[in-house]
Amino acid sequence: MNDLLARLGELALAIAGRLIAVVVLFVVLVVTYAIVMALVRRVARRAAAALMPGEGGLPAQERAVREATRRRRLDTIVVFVSRLGQATIAILGALSAIAILAPEILAALGALGVALGVAVGGAVGFGAQQLVRDYLNGILILGENPFSIGDVVSIAGVSGTVEEVGLRRTVVRDVDGVVHSVPNGAILVASNMTRTFARVNERVLVAAGTDLTRATAILADACAELGDDVAFRDRFVEPPTVVRVDAPIAGESGIPIRLSATVRPGEQWELAGELRRRAIEALRAGGIDLAAGRTYLVQGGPPRDADSASEAEDGADFT
Repeated sequence: MNDLLARLGELALAIAGRLIAVVVLFVVLVVTYAIVMALVRRVARRAAAALMPGEGGLPAQERAVREATRRRRLDTIVVFVSRLGQATIAILGALSAIAILAPEILAALGALGVALGVAVGGAVGFGAQQLVRDYLNGILILGENPFSIGDVVSIAGVSGTVEEVGLRRTVVRDVDGVVHSVPNGAILVASNMTRTFARVNERVLVAAGTDLTRATAILADACAELGDDVAFRDRFVEPPTVVRVDAPIAGESGIPIRLSATVRPGEQWELAGELRRRAIEALRAGGIDLAAGRTYLVQGGPPRDADSASEAEDGADFT
């Protein structure tokens, strides 16, 4: 009887020791998780409040909007890290508890665990490879902030306005109103057309033989007039100017003159159209011919009995 009681006491002490070890392990895991999450949240708050390059000169309201957008993105990352940490604690805690309380069970399940590991690894490698790539790239996109909601971008062969940025996908609406859902894993290069500032570059083709000094002077006046217009001047970072006379490209029928301006992000398309309109109207008002659209059409053919080159040209009509 005493021997049985002694054995039961030893078993109770062993079980109590193992339970204490499990409790201590869970406490350590939870404290570690709490410390890591506190650091992650602190870093996220600082990152949200930090100004990105080029944001120092933006109005206070626009800076606040961008900060709120960054905060929402970083909150998404924090939630993802929190869930990942909780899942890790649950898995590690469960395996550690089994190893401490019933090591024999863990040893018996060793072969089954290897088989399950191979099966899960194969499933991840073949079935979930793209999904894992999407989520990993989504974390990088949310952290590095190459584009935000409302930006006009070109990603994965799709161009349009960003409407949603998530961990798995980015939603873009193009100029036709079509909504494209782009997996983040497919985004290798992201071209943002509305970040900090944009440039307008226009090439105006004037006819060959044009007085280039006079043409550039007319265009310079048109650029100055647009830059001083109260309806447009606040939308320019640098007013439009005549940059240079460009070399003609093969196939062009005139001499190109380049105009350039630096504008606020998202304004480049409307201001490019206005600059182009004013340049064309100014040149026409100044009697400068544009080369664009000029064609030479030959109608008819030389008379069969033409005896000279001058008679052959009588059947040609040049327009």
